[in-house]
Amino acid sequence: MPDGPYLKNPTFIIYGDIRPGYRVLEKFLKRKNWYTRKMLLFPFYEFYLAGNGLIGGINYLRKKSNYNYDKRIMIRDAVYSEARKSQVDFILNMGDLVNDGRYPDHWRRFLVDNKIKHPLLNEIPYIPIFGSHEYPNDKTYGIKNLNAVFKYPRFFVMEFPDADLFVIDSNIIIDNKQLIDDETQDKLFDRWIVSNEESKEPSWLENKLAASNKAFKIGSMHHPPISFGEHHKDWEREYYGRDLPEKRKRLLKLFQKYGVQIVLSSHEHLYEHNILRYTKDGNNINEIHIIISGGGGVPLRDKMDPEVIQEYLEYFRNEGLDVIQVKNEIIYHYCLISINADQIKIDVNEVTKETEKPLGLKESFVVHKQ
Repeated sequence: MPDGPYLKNPTFIIYGDIRPGYRVLEKFLKRKNWYTRKMLLFPFYEFYLAGNGLIGGINYLRKKSNYNYDKRIMIRDAVYSEARKSQVDFILNMGDLVNDGRYPDHWRRFLVDNKIKHPLLNEIPYIPIFGSHEYPNDKTYGIKNLNAVFKYPRFFVMEFPDADLFVIDSNIIIDNKQLIDDETQDKLFDRWIVSNEESKEPSWLENKLAASNKAFKIGSMHHPPISFGEHHKDWEREYYGRDLPEKRKRLLKLFQKYGVQIVLSSHEHLYEHNILRYTKDGNNINEIHIIISGGGGVPLRDKMDPEVIQEYLEYFRNEGLDVIQVKNEIIYHYCLISINADQIKIDVNEVTKETEKPLGLKESFVVHKQ
């Protein structure tokens, strides 16, 4: 993997955001942890949080992130079990495998957990989408460390009999680590994602989508183009990149032009299923299913309040985007995806610590051939 084209349609797993957290950030510095019923009834619990702050602060300064270890191992074991049971062809990790890809020790921990002490990476093809925490835009350490572990390019296409899977490094669109300047970012977007009107040649993605004649086209990128979580406003932050709302529109129009039916992503620490509806030439309504699988072991984040969700829906409408939120779940999970000639089936499995029922089907849906 990913040399192809392949002779059969795949069954595969996606999950993302498996990186460790920092205890000081997840326990001590989160306001909600200080305003709980437990804190009110048992004031001495403050000493526990203070201890988290002290120990966590030291580990943060030493760049030793390993918070939520038990959840990461729980998800890893569930993914491995599903991969063996369903005989998947590969696992697609949607990014943020480590906390800081510039540090070799963070990659060492990933390899210890998933290759040295466990056979996951040894037995099943494992393909990463580059996330923001891998620091692929950092030429000094980030991309070199990443390439030392995974020798995959930043952009490629996996070709199957009835589907093409387009792997996109969205860090050149949203540079939330601010490692490349705006002018370079614009040039990379025009070269790899969507060319501008003055460009003499189409972008890499335009060429690849235009060349695809498959029934299904699937985009995959770490940063979701549409979401309702903490990272919704990434597309509005000017210091992450210039003209990001306009770049999102250009990308989504490109997906619409060539009939992309599914976009896989993570970045938000939860599960979301959103649909972007549009019409082609004023005829039938088409849909792009945007799947966010960010519950791979990183500490989960809370849902936005209903008022904020409505605010975001209104924002999308003002941007000319007809968006429906189908599902929003704060769960640890993975998605099992099966492709055949007529449909793509996606099962979303919640992973829990319960021994009698460790898995729970949270959503199952089918995307039919258009």
